[in-house]
Amino acid sequence: MNLSHLYYFRKLAEVQHYTHAAEQLFITQPTLSNAVSQLEKELGIALFEREGRNVRLTKQGKEFNEYVTQALNLIDKGVDIAHEHAGSLSASFDLGVVYTIQADYLPSLMRAFQLKYGQNTRISINQGLSGPLIEDIQCGRYDVVFCAKGKDIAGLEFVPVFKQRLVAVVHDYSPFANCEEVTIDDLSHAKVITYTPGTILGDEVDALLKPHIEAGLDIYGTCDDEITLGSMVDSDPSAVGITLETLGLLPFTGLKTVPLKEAPGGFHPVYMVYRKNVFQPRAVENFINFVKEFKFSETRFMVPIDDEAVEEKQDEEGAEE
Repeated sequence: MNLSHLYYFRKLAEVQHYTHAAEQLFITQPTLSNAVSQLEKELGIALFEREGRNVRLTKQGKEFNEYVTQALNLIDKGVDIAHEHAGSLSASFDLGVVYTIQADYLPSLMRAFQLKYGQNTRISINQGLSGPLIEDIQCGRYDVVFCAKGKDIAGLEFVPVFKQRLVAVVHDYSPFANCEEVTIDDLSHAKVITYTPGTILGDEVDALLKPHIEAGLDIYGTCDDEITLGSMVDSDPSAVGITLETLGLLPFTGLKTVPLKEAPGGFHPVYMVYRKNVFQPRAVENFINFVKEFKFSETRFMVPIDDEAVEEKQDEEGAEE
């Protein structure tokens, strides 16, 4: 059985169109047709059936495809491992990120990853919001994303990597500017600006503020990101923002952040997300495992995840399975 024919079969099973599959394989359509015919003759079964201009797998073809895909994936991974041992692993993958991790976490992670695995892995980094990033990894646009987590989604693994602080942001000359910390009740007479409910982060903050809102806290304005929030507070000396402390606040030199008593330490977790139970190229597998083991020091913009909390979460997930 010709190994090339198996690769041709897998591509046709994926694309379900002879012309398109041949184009992606950089072969002629007759070459592809002959390869499939030889496979069917050797196996003694029909692998495909016509459906208009397309083809689809027969029942026997679907079963054969499952085994062929598993076998070829293992071969591909074995080749990657051999190249890695030879110091010549060259690969690329797509990474989606929320912009707030680009201040210190992402640069330190990438430097450490390249120090261990070299410069041959090309990583394309794309920025987005958490909701769309999750949708994009579900449909295969990205191999790995870093974002917030709204709820468990079948087929996706969420690994917490660090937390971000929730703080009050005020003008330098605000009466709160010299406080070591403030409470939400302290802000009851201020023009409070925070995140818009309906987003993952907005709902997290809304849950924290809900009892205070019911007690009379007035939300003066809402927005979706720290840059907009910072500009709103900067333009109104009487306003106070309840926000994550991120690089989005850096342009506003006249503002100061003050710890929020109700949110000590880290408040908002950021996760690495990838698809479960699918073949991962060796470079992606290396990256995922590296992120899980990556250690870093606490900074202004990120707080390490408590290892015990992660182990407890993993134990709970294992019990559910």
